[in-house]
Amino acid sequence: MDIIWLIISFTILGFSAIIHECAHGWVAYKLGDNTAYYQGRITLNPLKHIDPFMTIILPLVLFFTSGFVFGGAKPVPINPYNFRDSEKGMMLSSLAGPFSNLLLAITGFCFFLLFAFLANKTTFNPRLLEFNITLFYLFIYINVLLALFNIIPVPPLDGSRILRYFLPWDMKESLDRIEPFGFIIIMALVMTGGFSFLNLLMSKLNYFLISLMR
Repeated sequence: MDIIWLIISFTILGFSAIIHECAHGWVAYKLGDNTAYYQGRITLNPLKHIDPFMTIILPLVLFFTSGFVFGGAKPVPINPYNFRDSEKGMMLSSLAGPFSNLLLAITGFCFFLLFAFLANKTTFNPRLLEFNITLFYLFIYINVLLALFNIIPVPPLDGSRILRYFLPWDMKESLDRIEPFGFIIIMALVMTGGFSFLNLLMSKLNYFLISLMR
């Protein structure tokens, strides 16, 4: 990946992560929690969402060690006590993030199909068509990866808060006790290949998208 595509990948990742966090805050706001709104976090201004580790350090480390770009934005603050139903409110606001990435991926897929169709049926500026196909391929790939990663039920990822809503009370407490160590668990899983199933899923996506260009 050359420097241009590295910059484009970072831009897509940053935009997608910001939409992800804004979705959390917007749904929380609609359900009665104004915390993110009053802190100015429901905004596309990237300066409000930059996290030194997740937004800068982690993507760079992953790129130079594995060749792909992945990371996230600073989590939006949510106060579950402001919801009429705190359990349901946390579940829905947590679900909003991965769902927003899924919607972005679907949007990108529509454009990907359009440019793949044009590339097979016309001779219009093949370099421009190739650029747009690659652009939307990355857009789909990054957003699907963000959605899949965040629904993994390990605290503090969104999946743990979605799962928590459906668990009996004693299991909720067990999940809560794990949360202070969640970041350590996630990093350990990353370093030991615990998320290798994501590679399998993403390779299936890669094969599917490439097959559409034939």
